[in-house]
Amino acid sequence: MTRVLALVVGVAGGTLGGLVGLGGGFIRVPLMVYLLGMPQHEAQGTSLAILLPPVSFLSVLQYWRAGHVNFRR
Repeated sequence: MTRVLALVVGVAGGTLGGLVGLGGGFIRVPLMVYLLGMPQHEAQGTSLAILLPPVSFLSVLQYWRAGHVNFRR
């Protein structure tokens, strides 16, 4: 049940954040605190951890495509 609730929190946070133009963490963190019972710092860390892989990977990919990444050094 917790995984289903976590999935609902993620979808609701992403959808509401996209609709109102706010970051997903603005909605996702309170949902994790109140619905999943996480402590606030754990919810904030989890929210940041969720965002890190797609943001960092896509950023590095764009810089690499533009020729600004040198893996040989």
